[in-house]
This record gives sequence, structure tokens and C-alpha cells, in this order.
Amino acid sequence: MKKIRLAFVGCGAMSSALQQCIPKIPEFEFVATCDLVEEKAKTNARKYGALRWYSDYDQMLKTEELDAVAVVGRPEDKMHRDIGIECLERGYHIYTEKPPSTTVEGAKMLLDASLRSGKTGMVGTMWRHAAAHRLAKRLLEEEEFGRVCQYETRYIAPTPRIHEPGTPYAWSFMLDQVIHPTDCMRFFMGPVSQLFAFAANDAESGTVSISVNLQYENGGVGSMTLGIGAVLEAMVFIKSTNNHAVQILETRKVRRYRVPTWTGEGGGYANTPTEEWEVNTAFDGIGRPGYYEEMNHWAQSLLEGEQPEPSLEDAYQNMRVIRGISESIESGKVVHLSDAE
Repeated sequence: MKKIRLAFVGCGAMSSALQQCIPKIPEFEFVATCDLVEEKAKTNARKYGALRWYSDYDQMLKTEELDAVAVVGRPEDKMHRDIGIECLERGYHIYTEKPPSTTVEGAKMLLDASLRSGKTGMVGTMWRHAAAHRLAKRLLEEEEFGRVCQYETRYIAPTPRIHEPGTPYAWSFMLDQVIHPTDCMRFFMGPVSQLFAFAANDAESGTVSISVNLQYENGGVGSMTLGIGAVLEAMVFIKSTNNHAVQILETRKVRRYRVPTWTGEGGGYANTPTEEWEVNTAFDGIGRPGYYEEMNHWAQSLLEGEQPEPSLEDAYQNMRVIRGISESIESGKVVHLSDAE
């Protein structure tokens, strides 16, 4: 079997969480790790089975024969955007962690580089690869379920609380956290056509609370409740025109609700027929749902010559949505997103 010769640029905590998946995916040949701190690169190479390690990514790219490069580090343009573009232009498929850039324009630059080079790019919004979301997607695609028409998500995360002057509203929170439920929403509902958002914040604590109303190009409607809170909470609820619904809790539990039965008397309803699945969130010691699955999806897509998802196009559109949320909060107006920039 042909193997994909892979290297990682960056060996921090997030990159290490992904690198631990690589030995479990036989389609990958883990060629090299790279980090500015040589000891980190060396430790990860030994721990996760890479053949060599580097502290200079340019030297690594010149020395090694590679098919793909994962660029995973701090959300800085000199990392995901700039090194990602360079890898594409040098003929490698890439994976970048989210966000692909700190700006919408930077995300578009990555997408354009991919189109010019003919090489694919994938971005690490892993919710769509978590087993619970994949199961929910299969349920939504059953004929009995009907057409999706309404979507709701609630996502509360502890950080980040920093607002940088000169950036869109709560931009660090949008880039680090809101990008996850946004990609998940587009995975289930497709493109957003327009949105309107409210927000409240406490300047002393940095706490942010956001409410977003959305309309999708498929005619459906939705809402997102987002904020910084004491705990991490994630909930997704999707309704169909056949009055079926699917709910996903904490990326771990899936519930399917079928049409409730009216008793025929007053407002009485029989119990709604419900099915429930507890979905395993760990794969052989990998605790966070979606990490192994997204790396495996990347490997399979590369072997089959297909565009992995979420693509750089998906990432660009996700960035347009989160910027639209910030713009709507700041302007108090509806933001239209139907026309691609």
C-alpha cells in the first residue's frame, strides 16, 4: 500500500494531540517533526515515531521527500497562513489547525494558494468528524427524517477573554471558539445567507454573551447562543420538515425525536418516541472526540485524491460567518453573506 509521507511543523500541545493519532493510521509514514525548540521536536519524534526531527522547517522541506505537511501552532499569520501558503506553493498538501488565519483576507490567501498549486488543504475544525456528529448527519440524510429546516446550537467556553483593540468584536473568542460551532452548523445546514447578532459583555471580567439569528441558503432558519462561561458546554438541535429532530449533547450523546403522538384531547401528547446513543469519545487513549477521526479522514482523502473536509474553502466561509457576527453586533444591522467575496 502506498503511504503518505507526512511531517509536522509545530510540536506544542495541540500538535502533540494530533501527532499521537498518526501511529494509529497505517496510511501515514511519519517522516519528521519540526519546532523552533529542538527538544520539543526531538521528544515528539521519539514519542510518536517520526523518523527525524528539525528546528528549521525550511531545512526540513529541502531535505525530506514529503507528500503532506501539518502546520499546527499558535493562531498567528506567520504560522498557519504564511507557512501554509509556502508549503502549498512548494507542492505539498497541507493541514492547518484553526484558525487558518487571523483575518478573512488571510483565509482567502490560503484558499487561493491551494487553487493555484493544485494541492489540497484541510483545516482542523474537528467537530464535524466527531462520531456523534457523523451519526447525526447519517440520521438527517435518511428519507424518513425529511428536509432540515431549523437549527439551534448553544456553545459556552471558558476562554479566551482578551479583546484586542482594532479587531472585530470579541475576535479572539470568535477565532478560537466560535469557529467550531460555525463549521458544525455549516456541516449540517449548508451556507448562511444572512444573520443578525446581539451581544452583551462585562468589561471588568471580559465575559461575553452573544445571540445570533440566521437564515440559510436552503431556506431554513437557526440560532446560535454563544458565550464565555465557567464550563464548556456544547449542544446542537436540528429539526426537519417531517417534524423529526436530532440533538447532540457535548459531542458525545445523540438523541433522535420522532413525530409526537397527539392524544386527540386538548393539548395532550403522548411521550415523543425517542432513540438515544452514547457515542464513545475516545479512540485507543485519544480523549477528545474528532482528533483521530479527522486525521484518518485526511489520510483517506489524500490516498483517494479527494479534497478533505473541512476544506480551505469551508474555512474561508466559516471566517466570513464569524466576521459577519462581529460586524452585526457592532453595526446593529443584518449582515448578508450570500454573495461570495
